Amino acid sequence: MNTAWNLVTGTLTKYVLLIVNIVLGVFLMPFTVRHLGTSEYGLWMLVASMTYYFQLLDLGYGNGLVRQVSDADARGDVDEMNRVLSTFTIVYSFIGAIAAAGAVVIIFGIIPRFPNLTSDQIARAQLVLAILGVRLAVGFPMTVFGAATPARQRFALNNTVAVVVALVNGAVTYVVLASGHGLVALVAATTVVSLASYAAYAWTAKQAFAELRIRPSAFTPRLVREVTAFSIYVFMLDVGLYVCFSLDNLVLGAFVGTSAVAIYTVAVRLAEYQRLLCSQFNGLIFPVVVRFEAGGHTDAVRTMLVDGTRIALTLVVGVTICLLGFATPLVVHWMGPAFAGSVTPLYFLALAGVVLSAQGPVSNVLLGTGRHRLVAITTVGEAAANLALSIVLVRRFGMWGVAAGTAIPVIAANFLVTVPAGCRQVGLSLQTFVRLIGRPPLVGAIPALATCVALRVAMPPESIQMVIVEGAVVGLVYLTAAVTLGLDEEVRDRYFEHVRRLLDTWRMTRATLGHRAVVVDR
Repeated sequence: MNTAWNLVTGTLTKYVLLIVNIVLGVFLMPFTVRHLGTSEYGLWMLVASMTYYFQLLDLGYGNGLVRQVSDADARGDVDEMNRVLSTFTIVYSFIGAIAAAGAVVIIFGIIPRFPNLTSDQIARAQLVLAILGVRLAVGFPMTVFGAATPARQRFALNNTVAVVVALVNGAVTYVVLASGHGLVALVAATTVVSLASYAAYAWTAKQAFAELRIRPSAFTPRLVREVTAFSIYVFMLDVGLYVCFSLDNLVLGAFVGTSAVAIYTVAVRLAEYQRLLCSQFNGLIFPVVVRFEAGGHTDAVRTMLVDGTRIALTLVVGVTICLLGFATPLVVHWMGPAFAGSVTPLYFLALAGVVLSAQGPVSNVLLGTGRHRLVAITTVGEAAANLALSIVLVRRFGMWGVAAGTAIPVIAANFLVTVPAGCRQVGLSLQTFVRLIGRPPLVGAIPALATCVALRVAMPPESIQMVIVEGAVVGLVYLTAAVTLGLDEEVRDRYFEHVRRLLDTWRMTRATLGHRAVVVDR
């Protein structure tokens, strides 16, 4: 029950964080564009795209740390956990120094030579990147605290801190822009918030792992070798993912210009929300699978694969129907008619999002059960095809060519390689897997699509509020049909029983805390 409770509370708090970020994004994105201007906002996104690649200096150690710490914790070896965390505090400090040096190289060697930038834009881009470089250099050694908390499955702790940080960051953004300050002041202020948040994440790590002791003398070269043997493949995976979703802005900036980057960013943001809405559970699966695998619980891994994929696919199909069914009025009423060009790229990115969200549990099961090489190599091949297609298609088709260059390799790689491999790993045939996960979204999609068409014809939404209301109606129709008609009675009863037990646990926890409070008062 502890595992189920941690997964559910972690998922719920991640959704709270997601809702906060979406609400802030819906308000702040057009607000920010209006105050900075399309070109200046595009410049910010272009520079931010350059910093994304510094995250690759992580070398995959983030997941490797979680895996190593989770394994040690499952064996009750607290000393080993502390040795791992102490060792990688030193490793990450070295990586942070490399990131700072890399930022200097880009500031003086690349930005001045980047095409389609004026001299004023070059100066601002250099200053913005210098500020972001400080955030990266400090953030790397703080990564170790992010490994201790999920290893103990205390997901809700980190998520709660992230909610507070998001709210503070949103407030700071509003105040800075409303006060008439520009891009450099905005980036500096939000960087201060990010730096302050690292102390909060260190606190959550201490709460989850009270025995935490970071000591330079505990540095162990053996652990670097062991974690690297796994993380090098996660690094390859990260490279592939960054190429797939971070290179688009650079390709557009180089071949089209910063205004196109700003318009394309709207499609990217909406597709990101689509994936996030449907994959909050996915990110919590990895440390749990590591524990199951260490204990030889293959049946539990198989159940997690099927249930996780079924839930993710059901959610993402419903969200995608709502998103694409109202894409044009959503973009026009949210960002303005000038951004209507983002709708066509959104179609391609949303289709890729369906595949990525649905196969998230598959990839985490493969990573947690030792098939990280396959996942990494597949993702690198996918990224190479993405880059080649994007460069070819952008010359003729512009923004939607870049989006198509992203979607096609994603769909092919996951349908042909990743999903079949995940089924084999847990001893499940592909046909059985598709049958188990496919019925709910298919049954829910039919009435949802009919409802969407009827609403668009009978009551075209004339405001962002009406877009949300009509989208919610379509989503409710979809969810009702998917749950009542799409799920087998046994599966539906099992899900409801999990919910009932978790609610009972929550009530017992509240009652216990209330009793303790009364005792303290007395």
